[in-house]
Amino acid sequence: MKLRLIGLDYPDDPHMNLAMDEAIFLEVMKGNSPPTFRFYRNSNAVILGCFQLADEEVDIKYAIRNDIKIAKRFTGGGAVYHDMGNLNYSIISKDFNDIGMNVERLFSTMMKGAVRAFNDMGLGGVSGSLNDVTVKSKKVLGSAATIRSGTVLFHAAILVNTNLDTLASVLKVPKIKLSDKGAQSILDRVTNIRDISGKDIVGVRNAILEGYSKELGFEYEEGNLTDREEALLKRLYKEKYQRSDWNLGREYITVNH
Repeated sequence: MKLRLIGLDYPDDPHMNLAMDEAIFLEVMKGNSPPTFRFYRNSNAVILGCFQLADEEVDIKYAIRNDIKIAKRFTGGGAVYHDMGNLNYSIISKDFNDIGMNVERLFSTMMKGAVRAFNDMGLGGVSGSLNDVTVKSKKVLGSAATIRSGTVLFHAAILVNTNLDTLASVLKVPKIKLSDKGAQSILDRVTNIRDISGKDIVGVRNAILEGYSKELGFEYEEGNLTDREEALLKRLYKEKYQRSDWNLGREYITVNH
């Protein structure tokens, strides 16, 4: 399958990055845009799952003191911390590989490319649960996804050289969740690829592309957003992703398109 490869991102504005994911997803769903693979980074932000409340997941005072933005994606899953040592990617496509409406099958399919990439880097990556990859029993990748009208979106966050002390300070993770993973603290649960392999952002990016190419047969062609996507991105940003009721509460906002 040939995918449009988009490198455009907004490191200083996580709300724009998340609005772009949804804009592309909606246009692919309508058949106006091709299957897409994109990379992006956020400089200093906590990204929440769409069903989460900010004050339950984030140390708000710490976030304010350290100028950490809070943004919410339109997929589920848990909160993650992003900085420039973190690499994120999204895969958006009409259904393939008989995924149908089966979320478990979606994760199983999409995680194959990531695991292949980590193994090709010599890291021995393992898909430890439905939506993450671990190396030496520590989490290095987490993901979230959605399926709607025969269209899938899968996006993942990779810890390459993230400030793990900041991650541990700004996120509130229940002790029972950590203990279920055999950890006493967040720092026992996660690690950076750079610390265990020396790989940098560029090396990981290339490995991810190659992993999906080998495992799922992806081919890539550099591309840009369409005019329709750019217009929808601006509307979603203004009417949804900039709004505090979306980012901080449980208000689910839809924008006509």
